[in-house]
Amino acid sequence: MEKIKKHPDLAGLFLDAKYLEDSLFWQEFTIMERDEIDWFHEAINFVQERLDKFQKDKTEEFEKIKYDIPLIINEGKSEYLDLDKMWQPIIFLLTGYDFYDQALYLSKLVVSQNPEDNLPLIRAVIGSNGIEHDERDYPLLYFSDDEVKKIANALSSFSIETIRKRLQFRGLEEDSYHHLYEYAYNPLVRYYQDAAEKGNAMFLHFG
Repeated sequence: MEKIKKHPDLAGLFLDAKYLEDSLFWQEFTIMERDEIDWFHEAINFVQERLDKFQKDKTEEFEKIKYDIPLIINEGKSEYLDLDKMWQPIIFLLTGYDFYDQALYLSKLVVSQNPEDNLPLIRAVIGSNGIEHDERDYPLLYFSDDEVKKIANALSSFSIETIRKRLQFRGLEEDSYHHLYEYAYNPLVRYYQDAAEKGNAMFLHFG
C-alpha cells in the first residue's frame, strides 16, 4: 500500500494483476460465451502491456521501482471479494444511508453511530481515503491495517437483529434484503475477519 501511495502509477498494475493466467480470478471464472474467450486472451496481456507502457513513458520512475513490481503483481493476484451489484444495499445495511446520501460522508471515522437510528455505522464498503491515478475514473480507496481491525471487530458484533432494527426504522421489509445475508453480508464479515487476523490493510475499488 505504501509503495502504491508513493507511486500511483502502480495502482493500475495492481488492479490488472488479477487477470494473469495463474490468478484466482481465472480459476473461478467460467467462460460461457465466445466473446468471453476473446476477452480472456486480451485480458491476460493487460499487465505486460501496462509494464511496457510504463517503462517507455516513465523510464526514470520505472527504474526506481522496478524491483517492487513483482511484489505489487503478486499482491494484486491475491484473493479478493467481489460484491458485484450488492455493494449499494450492503452500504445501506451497515450505515443506514444510501451511497449518495451526503450524511454518509460527514465523518471519516470507519466505525461510528448513525445519529438518526442510533445504530452502528460501519464504513466497510466505502472508504474515505484514496489514491488518485490515471488508469481509472475512481480513486483506489484503502483502509489501514488498524482500520481493518476496527471494522472487523464492529462487524463481528453487528448482528442480524441490528439489521432488522435498521430496516424497521426505515419501514422496509426484511424479505427485500434476505438474499444479501448469505451471498454478500456473511462473506464480507469473513473477509474482514481474515484480513484482520493476518494484519492486512485493504484496498477498495469501484468500476
